[in-house]
Amino acid sequence: MKVNCHLPNNENETVEFDLNPEKTSIHDLKKLIFDKTGTPIHNQIIEMDKKKLTTKYDKKRLSNFKVSENSDIRMMYDIEGGCGGGCDICGLGGGCHCVVQ
Repeated sequence: MKVNCHLPNNENETVEFDLNPEKTSIHDLKKLIFDKTGTPIHNQIIEMDKKKLTTKYDKKRLSNFKVSENSDIRMMYDIEGGCGGGCDICGLGGGCHCVVQ
């Protein structure tokens, strides 16, 4: 089954994967994204149907999320420690935990 994964970059890149939702876990998907993009698994957040899937979902199968042919999945970068600029836009004194979407 073809699944589209949208990446957070300037080119609005989409990567297509041929997956079996009954056998593929969220962690398996993250490995595939790493293989294609080099984005470390621990920096990936997967979003489906506007729900951000934290690492507690990594062992769940894609079928648990009703993934179907040509489903759109979004990958976001999780930047631990925030931007480092101390901007305090988020109100956390620059010690935030940013997500690039």
